[in-house]
Amino acid sequence: MRARYHKNTLGRIRLGFSVSAKTGNAVERNLFKRRLRQYSVEKKVDAGFDAVIFPTVFLKEIKWKKMKEDMEKLVKHAGKKFG
Repeated sequence: MRARYHKNTLGRIRLGFSVSAKTGNAVERNLFKRRLRQYSVEKKVDAGFDAVIFPTVFLKEIKWKKMKEDMEKLVKHAGKKFG
């Protein structure tokens, strides 16, 4: 996954998604978005930032465990950038 970040003053993560129809059907796209929203609820961060997430592979190939690992990396990168 790729992401674009912007700092916010809210102290929490706000996520946006840019999921093309080319990456999967509506069911797969909605599942992807629900999982990322759930991750943002569970994850506690010190610095607030807005992120727009772009999947780089077909959504059918992404598993929940791998998605969480990728999001951990993205949050860590954003934390270094804004923390």
